[in-house]
Amino acid sequence: MQTFNNHNDLCFSFPESWKLDENDTSNDADSISVVSPEGGFWCVRRDLRDTANKAVLEQAVAAMREVYPELEVEHVVDHVSDTELIGLDMHFFCLDLTGTASVRIWQTVTGKYVIFSQAEDEQLEQLKPIFNAITTSLIRG
Repeated sequence: MQTFNNHNDLCFSFPESWKLDENDTSNDADSISVVSPEGGFWCVRRDLRDTANKAVLEQAVAAMREVYPELEVEHVVDHVSDTELIGLDMHFFCLDLTGTASVRIWQTVTGKYVIFSQAEDEQLEQLKPIFNAITTSLIRG
């Protein structure tokens, strides 16, 4: 496993075969993504703005619906290391493939984190445990 640590507030582990993509998108948010060799990806974005969780989720759905108008949305609550993550699973079609995107919100004293993952459904069974392990490593710090 590789470890990403920005020596500030983000630290997580991810598989050796995955590629790290770090982008500083603005003063308000930092985005770090890891991409699997198969094309699925996991991303965490730190957002210091005071946006309500519901609004963050609505923005995610709106952005996905621009690309996938027939998006199906399912509200979910996950628990990782005694931490509640609210979010959505979004199911979509692209050409003859189906995909799933998940967004979760993790609130800490240092800020709000939006965790996003996406994969083709054919790969999701293999990648979902990896996405969950990366998220768990992030929350445990």
